[in-house]
This record gives sequence, C-alpha cells and structure tokens, in this order.
Amino acid sequence: MTDNQAPVIKRRLSDHIVSAFDMAYEQNNVDAASSLYQTLEIVLSNQGGANSVVKRRNIDFVHEAAAKLTALKREQRAA
Repeated sequence: MTDNQAPVIKRRLSDHIVSAFDMAYEQNNVDAASSLYQTLEIVLSNQGGANSVVKRRNIDFVHEAAAKLTALKREQRAA
C-alpha cells in the first residue's frame, strides 16, 4: 500500500470470514478451512430474501475459496 492509498475497510462479516479462511488455508488447516467455508455459505445465504437487493457485484471470492478448499483436501488425502 502506498501513502496515497486508503486502507481497505472490511465491513461485511463475509470479508472477515474469507480473511480467516485464507489464514487457515495458508496454515494447511483443513478442519478450520472447511468450517469457515461452511460459515461463509451460511452467512451469504442468510443475506438474501424475497425482497432483498443484491449489492455485491463480484462473488469470485466464493469460487476461489471453494477451489482452495478442494485443493487442500486433495493434498491432505495424498499425504
């Protein structure tokens, strides 16, 4: 981050869960990563509703987390 850039403010619960998931992934902690991914799914599914408006435009982070979790589980099985 340069002096001209403001820090990224994470306001959503899902942002914090993704950060914790990434940490668990980096530490090869399959159990924690799995639990955090399930929590992320719960949080994201609870945000919707019949009359809700989706404000989040990019959900690629969910697909990235799923791919990371699959790879981590595959590595653990191979070990």
